Amino acid sequence: MSAKSTKEKNGKAGFFVIILLIAVVAAAYYFYIYDKPEPRKYIEPVDSTKLVEKQLEEEQQFIKAATDTNDTTEKIIFTSAPNSRQISYELDEKAGRPVRYVYRGRRINIAVTGLDNRLGTRSNHADANHVISFLLDSGLVEITSVPRDTYADAGMDDSTGLNKLTIVRANRGREKYLSELARITGIDKIHYYIEGGFSQVMGIIEFFGFKDSKSTLQVLRSRTGLGGDDYQRSYNQGQFMRQLLLRHFKKFTGLSGELLIRGGLTILETNLTTAVVKDIIDRLEVRGFPRNNESVTVHIRPPMYNKFKIYDFSDEGLISSLTNKIENFNQSYISDSNRRVPNPLRIIRNKLDLAAKDTAKNPQRTINTLNILFQQRAWLQIQDPEIRDSIRNEFGILLSTAYTKRNQIDKAKNVWYIINTEKELFNRKLTN
Repeated sequence: MSAKSTKEKNGKAGFFVIILLIAVVAAAYYFYIYDKPEPRKYIEPVDSTKLVEKQLEEEQQFIKAATDTNDTTEKIIFTSAPNSRQISYELDEKAGRPVRYVYRGRRINIAVTGLDNRLGTRSNHADANHVISFLLDSGLVEITSVPRDTYADAGMDDSTGLNKLTIVRANRGREKYLSELARITGIDKIHYYIEGGFSQVMGIIEFFGFKDSKSTLQVLRSRTGLGGDDYQRSYNQGQFMRQLLLRHFKKFTGLSGELLIRGGLTILETNLTTAVVKDIIDRLEVRGFPRNNESVTVHIRPPMYNKFKIYDFSDEGLISSLTNKIENFNQSYISDSNRRVPNPLRIIRNKLDLAAKDTAKNPQRTINTLNILFQQRAWLQIQDPEIRDSIRNEFGILLSTAYTKRNQIDKAKNVWYIINTEKELFNRKLTN
């Protein structure tokens, strides 16, 4: 090779070496200038106590109430008897998914339903829908809450948009309603039911020591007024029952507790007996219920992955603040015509006066006039205790007299049994 060729070759090699060195230097400069780690900043230490309190507030009390109990493609149905385990798989006719029946100990399922009954009417729409499951072997309680507009077979054409759980109770009766409620909540059956309209629920709320039962019920029934939806409302109601169970369970044990149970069942419409409730309470007490706040859990079905607001309903100040919020909302968004609320005392007084005229000559008409109001315990909507007591006694006198004239002595005695038992219950009213 000539000296000239060798020189040219070396020159090219040197050129590439110089270019490579320039690239390395440029890259080093870039990372030095632009990719230097930022100087460490002072970070104020976190108050661990506040952090824990916030976590408890947002998560401890079943903030995941709406998540599925089982992460599976199967439909799980919790059974109340062990022999159901003999059935391994069936097919869900609607979804075609496999169904697995699971037994995890004895459980008693009680439906708790709030009926949208106005005074003197029997619309029977299911406004509040819950299942309280008492897990007798583990000493735990599960409350499953279902929004009223959840899809259910109300016997309507789907195009009407009326196939809702609330309408099932009104249109197809209690038995079909309980069947649909069991299906939605994922249990095999509902063993007992408790139902109540506005008056009865207000009476129970008052018995548990709430000073303003009307406002408390208004808060529990509110949806848009608190900036929430039907899921949050259902959760509020479930949480309210949970807090009552945890706070007052011990008061329903023993002989005095049996008197409270009997009085409470007298107010409500139910197929439960004092003996059955007492047995459930005794079995839970043996298991040490409630061991802690997690002894009662709240779930939402159908599942809705959401974080729910948790209110302490024992706080009367909170109830008052929430009521004011609802009233402000009503004044802003609801017309005056829709905001008019019937006067319970006027409605009841008119019916009593009408019935009094019929008692002597037409006792059956007296019974027809007062029967629904009596079953609803309409007087419990009257706040003044003296007026309430007077009205309740009038119901007793007129109805018992009418039944006696019809020679229905047992019904006449039952009227006074209900009235006297209720009086005894409120003499033992609890403290919130």
